[in-house]
Amino acid sequence: MISVEEALARILAAIAPLPTVRVPLPEALGLVLAEDVIAREDIPPFDNSAMDGFALRSQDSKERQGQPPRLKVTGTVAAGYVADHAIEPGTAMRIMTGAPVPPGADTVIQVELTRHGGPESDWVEILQEVKPGNNIRPAGEDMRHGQLILPRGSEIGAWEIGVLATLGWASVPVTRRARVAILGTGDEVIEIDQPLQPGKIRNSNSYLLEAAVRRAGAIPERLGVARDTVESLREKFSQAINADLILTSGGVSVGDFDLVKNIMSEQGEIQFWRINMRPGKPVAFGHIGAVPLLGLPGNPVSSAVTFELFGRPVLRKLQGHTHLLKPQIEVKVEDGVQERAMRRHYVRAYVRWQDGKFVARTTGHQGSHIMTSLLQTNALLIVPEGGVVVQPGDTVQAIMLDWPENAS
Repeated sequence: MISVEEALARILAAIAPLPTVRVPLPEALGLVLAEDVIAREDIPPFDNSAMDGFALRSQDSKERQGQPPRLKVTGTVAAGYVADHAIEPGTAMRIMTGAPVPPGADTVIQVELTRHGGPESDWVEILQEVKPGNNIRPAGEDMRHGQLILPRGSEIGAWEIGVLATLGWASVPVTRRARVAILGTGDEVIEIDQPLQPGKIRNSNSYLLEAAVRRAGAIPERLGVARDTVESLREKFSQAINADLILTSGGVSVGDFDLVKNIMSEQGEIQFWRINMRPGKPVAFGHIGAVPLLGLPGNPVSSAVTFELFGRPVLRKLQGHTHLLKPQIEVKVEDGVQERAMRRHYVRAYVRWQDGKFVARTTGHQGSHIMTSLLQTNALLIVPEGGVVVQPGDTVQAIMLDWPENAS
């Protein structure tokens, strides 16, 4: 058996990011930029008003013989339009939020600090002196022409979409989404719409993995279930020839019918198939032809945990991400972990913030077949190898499953 760290390092070393494609901006959410985004213009592109008010020269806002100055209103400039004349000494112009500042004006006073005769009035009194630049958003205050705004490798979220739209990027160069073929194995596995029969179980793993792959931003394709024959596996793997990754569940242990390893050796290579961890010791990695294959265990919890530890980082690297792993934090374990495991033990738990620290409670029976133990899980507690017992109140490291990979 190899360690978790060695397994992950060997898997990721064999994975390269996928090619670049260009997609419409709305389809870029969750993808990774394949080139730098440089501002091609100033944003905002012109000096504009931050308030509804009056544009004027700041020196015209000073009191005259103890009285507020009265200025002549020579027009109005609304958002989306430009003034047709300049501000001259002793004059002002009505201006709306976002409208370009007229030539000659160097300040804007909000309407609340003025007195005037109404919307059609041709005069305004300035009730407070204002400095140059007041309520003016200068051109380029947000982004400057030629400025690096988003570096290559940035993950595109909703806010990045807004910035890209502001800069006029109707389409975006990104690393394309990975196509993932998902295959269940075993004569005991039936489809989920079938009634249970003696000795049979439903194909829950394929649906769990399909959802996990989709959540990781990739495109899943379920290939159904391969029977415990070499011929069935060969036929199913032939359907995955155009995938970027093959995920299997089951068929990689030591039983007489665990044939996935045999097909990997026949049609490609197998690098390893056992990891010193619990749950999930029988994890295989290699290739079918040129397509990488990650063989996960058949027990549903083992399949879920090993996907989080190995499958998700693989998909993130394929799709151009640089942050591949979920963050780890130190947590206090309320109920402890009494069961001794000689392998590295990943214990399902719920972590919360309480009294200034992160506190964890395990989600009950940790058997690799207990799917309900996943329902409240937002973290995996890491119990070191060697039969370590975690007493109530002890602290351990926890992998936070519900935090983004780039969380600090």
